[in-house]
Amino acid sequence: MDNDTPTTPCMPLPAADLRELIRGRLREAIEQLLEDELALALGAAPRERTADRGGYRNGALTRSLTTECGPQDLRVPRGRLFAAEGHATEWRSELLPRYQRRTRRVNEAILGCYLAGANSRRIRRALAPLLGTESLSKSAISRLVQTLKTHFESWRGRDLSGEPCCYLYLDATMLPIRLARRVVRMPVQVVIGVRPTGEKALVSLDIAGSESTLAWQAVIERLSGGGLPAPALAIIDGNPGLRRALSEVWPQSRVQRCTKHKLENLLAKAPRHAQAELRRDYQAIIGAEDLQAA
Repeated sequence: MDNDTPTTPCMPLPAADLRELIRGRLREAIEQLLEDELALALGAAPRERTADRGGYRNGALTRSLTTECGPQDLRVPRGRLFAAEGHATEWRSELLPRYQRRTRRVNEAILGCYLAGANSRRIRRALAPLLGTESLSKSAISRLVQTLKTHFESWRGRDLSGEPCCYLYLDATMLPIRLARRVVRMPVQVVIGVRPTGEKALVSLDIAGSESTLAWQAVIERLSGGGLPAPALAIIDGNPGLRRALSEVWPQSRVQRCTKHKLENLLAKAPRHAQAELRRDYQAIIGAEDLQAA
């Protein structure tokens, strides 16, 4: 090409056109995945004749799915599968279940806003420019949150007999919680177990009004009633109510003061110029191999 030949500069796509292009490509990709899934279930591609065909296509329907790129109107293929009894049953997509209206990442974003303290109105306002308003109605968010609560209660009530923990860490952390249309800081009781392999596992989460003996006793009794064996050692922050609750429910378990909390108490009583030396000596004591070395 002659160097003197004028060239036409590439014009950038407007932001709106680029967004629509991405949305269109995403829609095409999802629709192709659904077509491939149906072809695999039928054992035949569209208009393909084969003796091993397991059913037939039955048109298509339009469904709305809210993705990370906004709402998408998808063409979802339909099919009928041959059954052993000679009847035909309707094909159900596993990639896009029948009543799914949002992708998993969209649901996680909504729940993340809710768990951060935002109410339904603020969630809709924050995500409406991206996801639209039809899939973010107040009832839709409420159903999603209720599903989360149901899963959480099922997790809390699970069978713990198959969760042998040699050690348990029990402590409470103050977190902001929406209560009666206000965000207040309340203690969340946390129980973390250490398995024989050394792996840590979250055992329990509970919201309590205080860290009293009764509050901790309710947690420990629920864990014991769920089949959790008494640990060989329970590590606590020194809370007297928690210590009494452990002695009443699991009297055979030994109780140890958390070394981190103990160090914080010591540093609070020591002058600033001695804290570095205190920290060094303390780490040497708790890291000793035996009592004599300590």
